[in-house]
Amino acid sequence: MTTEFPLLRLPYLVLMPVLEQMEFMERIALSLLSKRSRMFLKLIEMKSKYINLILMDNRIEMGVCCDNNQEWRLLHYIDEYPQRNFVYRDEILISWCPGSPLKVDYVISIMDVMHCKSINQFIVEDISEHDSIPIVAKLPKIDEVVVEYDLCSNVLSDEALLQKERILLKILKSVLPVSSAVTVSYRFQNRNHLLEILKGNFDAVILKHFDKLITLNDLCITNTKVLELHKVTLEIRDLNRYFKLWTKKICNDRLEYLEVRTYSNTSMDLLLDGLNAVPVPIETKREFRVLGNVKEMRWDEEITAEFDIKRADGRTATIRFGKSDVDNYIHFYVWPESTNHTINLEPNQFSLSLFSTICNSCVELFERTFL
Repeated sequence: MTTEFPLLRLPYLVLMPVLEQMEFMERIALSLLSKRSRMFLKLIEMKSKYINLILMDNRIEMGVCCDNNQEWRLLHYIDEYPQRNFVYRDEILISWCPGSPLKVDYVISIMDVMHCKSINQFIVEDISEHDSIPIVAKLPKIDEVVVEYDLCSNVLSDEALLQKERILLKILKSVLPVSSAVTVSYRFQNRNHLLEILKGNFDAVILKHFDKLITLNDLCITNTKVLELHKVTLEIRDLNRYFKLWTKKICNDRLEYLEVRTYSNTSMDLLLDGLNAVPVPIETKREFRVLGNVKEMRWDEEITAEFDIKRADGRTATIRFGKSDVDNYIHFYVWPESTNHTINLEPNQFSLSLFSTICNSCVELFERTFL
């Protein structure tokens, strides 16, 4: 018969070296036992590069990348079996039965121990028939919600399809309020559900492989800083009208960047009609910033044309046309109010001449003073 060892009752100067000698996964498992154990393990300062959560059929998978590049997973199963928890190599397996109380908020506890303030990505790959809301509803800040699951790819009845979408919407209503960005590949059956996302106060919204028609009304209700439409059906005339509304300052004043990718060729004349666009040489070096970061061009993209337009209040935006082997691109960059974008152009002859004159004056002054 063995006797339990009162580990947490050890003196602090003895306990901490013991915790430091434990295997990484043993520390994580210990931190899930109680708030007191978590308090001591936080002092070791285990840190993570990022934490991702993936919602799959009957489980939530937590992937953690540590600051030493070590990776491990926590698999949180949602099923009818009794609770069972165990550690296996670089995985922790936990089972939770819907309807029973969550004894420990495992995701929150691990984030606390790993000193992680937000989830990097919450990815929906599949919709579980079991209720996962009690778990996802407690998630803290999420940097990006990614909906990858395509319900249309499965052979489902209309009623089953709608039921899946209802569950998806419940999940999104729980996680989107704490997210700053959302990427959607799913084709919503109810258009109003898509409009709710477009109207959200996000930093970025990305629609990928979205074969439903995006209208002028859809563009006008957006309130996001970054909007990317990949492989969408969009009338160029509607995009032209949207840019006209922007020049009159009667649509999305938060917009910093808009990107449209299409398979078909884009009519440049139709898009620029009535915008008083000023052409800019393609060779001009310019640095565009989106959400504070420099926006890099895709490696396989070739810039074909570039134009500047102005808003009624003097704000400047740039429309850039590009193409690759498979896509045609339209980029729309809005320059910050406090930035004169001409400073990013290559120095012209006048600026070089002025610089030379100043240098010569300084040399003459130096000679008269000291020589």
